[in-house]
Formats: sequence, C-alpha cells, structure tokens
Amino acid sequence: MWQHLINAAGEEQALFDREIQAWIGSYTRGGGTIFCGKGCGNCCTLAVNCTFPEALRIARSLTTLQAERVRDHTARLMARMHGVADLKSYLRMHRQEIGCCPFLDDGGICGIYGERPFSCRALISTRENRWCGLDFSTLSLEEKRDFVESLDREVVTFPLHYVAETQNRGQALETGMAEEMIKRFGFSLYGDLPYLVHLEREHQLSRIIPQGYEVTLSFLDQNGLLKPFLVIPDR
Repeated sequence: MWQHLINAAGEEQALFDREIQAWIGSYTRGGGTIFCGKGCGNCCTLAVNCTFPEALRIARSLTTLQAERVRDHTARLMARMHGVADLKSYLRMHRQEIGCCPFLDDGGICGIYGERPFSCRALISTRENRWCGLDFSTLSLEEKRDFVESLDREVVTFPLHYVAETQNRGQALETGMAEEMIKRFGFSLYGDLPYLVHLEREHQLSRIIPQGYEVTLSFLDQNGLLKPFLVIPDR
C-alpha cells in the first residue's frame, strides 16, 4: 500500500541530488562558492519539515540507537510545546532549546544522509557554515547590513544566504509527493521530520492513515498527538 510512495520518494530524491550537483557544478565554474560539507551541521538545528512518505521511508531504515534518539528528541519537544503560541516562537524554541537533529551521529555526521528529505537536500549555503547556525537577532544593524550587502541576490532566497533554485525545486517535489498521497488516501500529512518518524515508529501511523482523514485526525487527537507545527494534515 505504501511501497509505491516510498519508492517514488527515493527516486525523486535521487533525481534531485543529480539536479543539485549539476547546479553546483555550474555555479562553481562561474566563480561561486558553496560551503556545505560533511560534518558542517549548523543547519541541523533548524526545524525540518517533510512529507509523511519521506518520514515513513526514514522510519523503516533506522537503527535501534537512532530510534532511541528520536524518542528522546520527541519527548523534549513535546515537553516544551505547551508554551508555544505562534510559528516564530516555535522556530526559536526548536533551535535554542531542543538541540540538533536526532539523526546526527556523535561525530556530527548525518546518519540518514541517503534518506534525508527534500527540505534537507534543498538547503544549499552560499556562506560559511557559522551563518547557518547564527541567531540574526543578536547582530547589530551594521552587521546585518554588511551581511545583506554581501549576498548574491540573483542566487539566494534574499535576505538569507541559501540557494533559491534548489529550495524552490525542493518545495515543488514536496508538493508533488503530497499530491500523490492525496490521490491515494484523500489527504496528506506534512510536519516535523523527527515527530513524523516518531508517529510511525511508536504508533504505526501508516496503518491508521488508510482508514481516512477523520479516523486519522481522531486517532491523533485522542492520543494527544495532534500538535500544531508538528503535524499538518491537508486535503
């Protein structure tokens, strides 16, 4: 029932990787520099969202240690969600209080690199990795101005330093995956990557979803799992 979507996610991710490498090759040949590299990791403190089929693909590939880290990460997240009133507060809390992605290993290397979602693949940095972990609210007006003026506006998602073309393509692929899920089940689920993986590992959500939108929402609600910002149903 799910294998078609899981396979499609893997195929689209592999295609996306090839597109990204082609873009990076063209950009660097033209004199540009990309600063992403193995172990840089600062972007891994961001709240990462994905579609449920992507999360399901990851959930089925985890080691016991990775599953334990997801469980611990989710417990910290749930304990802090009660005081979150809006998206801005959620994103700040996630970065400052929750910590890095549970899929990073002890050496700061992504443990699910081959299965990572579109949103992770799409985030390509044109600045040094310290900028990927920086709280811009701590900068002076002069520092903010210098940063903004340093950006290549033809390439980035201004006023940030990430490549616009890859982010737009990643969002389009997410939309396509959501549409495929809607065709099959009548609705889609999108949300926080570790949380969706947790819902599958601990609650076997993939067995509930085929029963329909109302049954799925009722299941999540009755079990205290229907959390704003963490799981977003759509139909």
